[in-house]
Amino acid sequence: MNIQQLDIFHRFVVSRSVTRVAKELGLKQPTVSFHLKKLEASLGVTLYERRGDDIELTSAGATLHKYASQIIGLMNETRRVMNDYQSSTRGEVLLGASHIPANYILPPVFSSFTTANPNIHLSVKVASTPSVVSLIKEKQLDIGIVSEQNLEVESFEIRRLVKDELVLVLPPDHPLTKKKHIDLDDLKYEPFIFHKRGSTREMIDNWIKENQLILNIKIELTNIEAIRRMVMLGAGVSILSRRAVAEEADRGRLAALSVPELKPLRFISLIYRKDRPITPVLQHFITEVYKHT
Repeated sequence: MNIQQLDIFHRFVVSRSVTRVAKELGLKQPTVSFHLKKLEASLGVTLYERRGDDIELTSAGATLHKYASQIIGLMNETRRVMNDYQSSTRGEVLLGASHIPANYILPPVFSSFTTANPNIHLSVKVASTPSVVSLIKEKQLDIGIVSEQNLEVESFEIRRLVKDELVLVLPPDHPLTKKKHIDLDDLKYEPFIFHKRGSTREMIDNWIKENQLILNIKIELTNIEAIRRMVMLGAGVSILSRRAVAEEADRGRLAALSVPELKPLRFISLIYRKDRPITPVLQHFITEVYKHT
């Protein structure tokens, strides 16, 4: 067993294709198959079984893939960190960002950072907060900027940057915009348009459960922009980050009101592993984030 074999196995499990692995690594398909068979032979176990066009990992294969992911992740991170130490003006930052910071906070950070650091490559993965946390744990990302309410990961440094308030979003001519105070009963018959999944939906679901609400959830979407447009068209109301609707609210195209009984605050936070060295290159990016938050 060697690093090359583990890398090939890891890529094979992710892509489910010998052809794709061969293309990624610039190898011939028989060479990839040879390394997979040799890895099994050296370990004395079957790692996977064919199921038509797909594969199914054995228990041994699933366990090995977990270790392989950690080993490959650590090896790649080591290479990045050592490269960063060679020069404070040249290197790479692998960033994970959840949807709200990626769309409404980070664009000016990206612009100023890449202008000031033309030789530092910035790679951004936009995903849910749990996905970003997982990828940082697996050493596939260096740092994350995410929306979170009560994130606790013992091995992580979590720095809260700014508050991220959730608001009730309505068309500007909606009757509720004329009320001085909105209570939970006012929301019972409103047609809601919610984000299908993610940290925002999780917070909303907790609010619904805690207040024993029965809401009319009319539409579920996976795109914040689509939700905003549906509300503007009068298809329903929603609960979104204030940052996601600030521009439309300022222009009078949407109304953003406080959500009754939604007390816990949410934050935009910078997260990274405590054991991940903060190289000069990574510190440059962190400093730029603080300038804009």
